[in-house]
Amino acid sequence: MVESASVGIKNLDQMIEAVGTTKALRSIEVTPLSSGRVEEAYLSTRAPVKAGSLLLKLDSVIEEANVMEAKAKLEEASRALQRSDTLQQSNGMSEAAIDGLRAQSKIAHAALKRAQKNLDDRSIRAPFNGLISLSSIEKGSRIKEGDVIATLDDLSQVVVEFSVPENLYGMLSLGNTIRAHAAAFPKRNFVGEIIAIDSRIESTSRSFKVRAVIDNPDLALPAGMFIHVSIIADNQEALVIPEEAVITEVGEQFVFLLTPGDDPEIFQIEKRRVSLGRRTYGLVEITDGLSEKEEVVTRGLQKVRHKSSVKKIDPDTDASLDTGE
Repeated sequence: MVESASVGIKNLDQMIEAVGTTKALRSIEVTPLSSGRVEEAYLSTRAPVKAGSLLLKLDSVIEEANVMEAKAKLEEASRALQRSDTLQQSNGMSEAAIDGLRAQSKIAHAALKRAQKNLDDRSIRAPFNGLISLSSIEKGSRIKEGDVIATLDDLSQVVVEFSVPENLYGMLSLGNTIRAHAAAFPKRNFVGEIIAIDSRIESTSRSFKVRAVIDNPDLALPAGMFIHVSIIADNQEALVIPEEAVITEVGEQFVFLLTPGDDPEIFQIEKRRVSLGRRTYGLVEITDGLSEKEEVVTRGLQKVRHKSSVKKIDPDTDASLDTGE
């Protein structure tokens, strides 16, 4: 018994698939601007931190003393300048001396700002909301200026960058929806959109870069995870046949075509090579080799061969098969 189906026309989505790696929306290496001993450390892994929150505090006795000294010198310079105003009114101080006091006051202001900046540098704060990576820094550790003590990642969204073949360049647009799957979350679908398309084609791979962003409100996706991306880029008419009608031999695809003869109930089998395109829901696109309304064998493929004959019978009875040449 064999069964057949007609070649038909159906609207098919153009599905583009690619693989990429997740990146944090924002990411920085946390480094101190000065050296010293750690007095406080708030570098708990996977614990969300708020922008401005304290991550690390270094010993700051000397810097605090410098601030106090600078404040005292500023107060002294300010009082001297105030006294000079009184003396100037009584012609008891020259303009040059007063200018000197004004300069001393400005120098004291600058010294205080410098001392305060050095004190502030002893405390490292988060510049944005995020998660802290693994860190080996503990209270009492001694660190140097420029040491990387941790990484801060903003994972409220993750960025995925992937490559797409150049022949699909015109099919993608900013704002196209993507769906992503990760092996670690087999039952979850992550949804995002394309935010950037490269304007250059890589000469070696003949592909171009696409960047998408995926919402990650529960912070499930980390940075650096391998992820599979699918994009529905277009919807076009296509010639389709059932997927089970296709046989593969030595890397090439064939179908068994029913060719009508003089007897309307007798069909000759023709083995024909075809080229395939998109696949969807049990159907496959035929890009070359078949025409609309031709019929192909879908079941009983193992019973037919090139130039054999089949007889069309009532589907409610058993089918007969003539394998004569």
